[in-house]
Amino acid sequence: MRYSKLFNITLFITLALLVVGWLVASTRDTSLVYYKTVEELLHERAQFQNRTVRVNGHLKTNSIQRRTGTNEYRFTLEKNGVDLPVTYSGILPDTLTTASEIIVEGVLHPTEDLFHGTEILTKCPSKYEAEADRKERPASRTN
Repeated sequence: MRYSKLFNITLFITLALLVVGWLVASTRDTSLVYYKTVEELLHERAQFQNRTVRVNGHLKTNSIQRRTGTNEYRFTLEKNGVDLPVTYSGILPDTLTTASEIIVEGVLHPTEDLFHGTEILTKCPSKYEAEADRKERPASRTN
């Protein structure tokens, strides 16, 4: 009797580990998103075509163009003198400003250096100010 109880517990644990292992293995490749700079992405373009990737760069000055009557945009990311044209359909973040550092998630077009963005993340420089800069400014008060 004791042997069959121990066997059942061992069998249950083994099956549970197999199921968890299978779930991890089957979703590993679909949830992986690479993070590259503009120049890294273009240098390794063959490896990242038709794969979801996050690309980091700065919004090039005066590069945002909106297709009339739509939420379709085209702009240029730049990093270390390398440019990457980006298309994006959706609402642009309020914090997207000229020369701001942004991350665009999307897919690199297989036949041309055109990146189809699906999500835009912006960095807010005020959150990363040096502690000394914040101490110099007087604190605002509300009464």
